[in-house]
Amino acid sequence: PAHAGRGVFPHAPARLRAAGPALAAAEPALVLSSGGRGSNIIDAMPYDPLRSRTMANRRRAVALVAASSVPLGTAIGLLFWWGVGWPAAIGGFIGGTLLLGVSMWWAAEPLARRALGGHAADPAEHARLLNVVEGLCATIGARFPEVRVRPESGLNAAVCGRRRKSATLVVTQALLDELTRIELEGVIAQQLTRIRCYDMLPATVTVATLGIGATMLSAPEPITAMDRAAVSFTRYPPGLVGALEKLEAEGTAVHGASRANAPLWFADPGAGQGPVTGLKDRIEALREL
Repeated sequence: PAHAGRGVFPHAPARLRAAGPALAAAEPALVLSSGGRGSNIIDAMPYDPLRSRTMANRRRAVALVAASSVPLGTAIGLLFWWGVGWPAAIGGFIGGTLLLGVSMWWAAEPLARRALGGHAADPAEHARLLNVVEGLCATIGARFPEVRVRPESGLNAAVCGRRRKSATLVVTQALLDELTRIELEGVIAQQLTRIRCYDMLPATVTVATLGIGATMLSAPEPITAMDRAAVSFTRYPPGLVGALEKLEAEGTAVHGASRANAPLWFADPGAGQGPVTGLKDRIEALREL
């Protein structure tokens, strides 16, 4: 397999190096690494563009905060210049920009979580959902997120968070009611992949900018790349195709959708600002696999 030569990093324990060929043959999509606390799966992205997407998403998030805070910092600087003078204006600009930038960064996650809403998934009522999430987390190498269910008639899902360990996954009740387990796995795998490569980070930050940065939020890779990554883990493209077809037929609109929170969703939540690639194009792209 293409990954067989790099299944285990050189600094991994000897027992893992010895098992490297077998592990690579059994699961070529996984890359094993070792840290101070032992070996763990730190990267399950099967495509190099998705690995580079992680760093690209972090850069985009910082750029969004800067683009939103600099104009406001400039306004503060101008006020200081008008009232005090240039030295104070420079300090006001720098201080105002930093203060606003840090505030937006830290406020982004709670604001995004509040915008998505929903209630914690019940272990009894939502056992199928939690089981699917747990199994896919193990496959993808992702942390188990906070799972919430939102009572909506539209079929949709969303993720938010600044860090993987504090990420939140939200699914609508209609999505759980209408999708089969295999179709649900396709959608959840796509959302966990977004968490794994920090695709949710710039979308989360956009909420704190009140949508100012939404026009800048162009993904470094098309949303179809995330769909392809998802089916590489589920090993069954028809599952995600079937889910997308049901979303297209039943609708994906959710209450409270806005320009600021639309990028968080799996499909356009009705604000006209969801993923650029439409459902029909995403379906066709998966059928070509």
